[in-house]
This record gives sequence, structure tokens and C-alpha cells, in this order.
Amino acid sequence: MTTNDQQYRIDLSADDYQAAFTEVAFLMDAFASTVDNIMGGVTAPVGRIAGREMAAKLPVHLRDPALPEVARLLAERMQAGFEFALEEKRLTFGRCVIRDVCELRGMESGGALCRLFHAYLDGVMDGLLYRPIKSELVSAGKRCVAELETL
Repeated sequence: MTTNDQQYRIDLSADDYQAAFTEVAFLMDAFASTVDNIMGGVTAPVGRIAGREMAAKLPVHLRDPALPEVARLLAERMQAGFEFALEEKRLTFGRCVIRDVCELRGMESGGALCRLFHAYLDGVMDGLLYRPIKSELVSAGKRCVAELETL
């Protein structure tokens, strides 16, 4: 079935969306906590591998990619849940759906879920740049900042 199919109709209310967000937030909390506990807080490899896998599936081919170009591309693709920009080698996040999940679940901003997400984003950038990126979250809150290093 495609969205062009005349029989395809979905009518969701604001309450339906909130219920879905609450359920997804619960699942993300459970997943991140479990991975964090199993890995002893070292979740970067899990996130990086997932990010590289995602980068390989993106319908994008960048000729001689550079970090600013990759950051711009990802900001455009992820704009439904995130607002971020690269300045120098600092990735600054305004709106962030991960932060929203943390707030809803009473989780620490900058904690396990954020670390897993940033490792995932590193992996996506790795895959698009064809060289490793390592980020370090230097501030977390209403605006988050990650310093990026190309290795």
C-alpha cells in the first residue's frame, strides 16, 4: 500500500501523537539503559556501528566530502526532530527530540541516551566522510554543544 492509494487514510489526533511519543520515549529509555548496563557505559561502538550502517543506506553520494557539507546535509535530513549547526568544529543543538525524550522520562540530559545518540551521529558522519569522527559532549541542557574531531 502506498500513500497514493485512495483507501489509505490515517486520522491521528494530537493525543494519538502524544501517546506514540510517550511509548517511543519509554522504548528508547529501556534500550539505552540496557545497552549502557551491558556495555558498562561504553556505548560508543554500538552507536557508531548503527550510524555507519545508516550512512550506507542513505541515498547520498558526496564527491570529496567535507565536515561542513556533511553536517549541513544531516541537519536538513534530521530537521523534523533536530536543529543543529556546525560552527568551526562545534556542533550546537537547539531543538532536540532526544532532549524531549529525556525530559519526558526524567532522564539526565547528556546521559546514556545522549551518549548513544552522539555515537550514532558520529557513525553516520564517519560513513559519509569516509574517515572517523569523534564527538565529545561539552555541554548539555537547553542547548547542547559537541566538539568534533576528525581522526
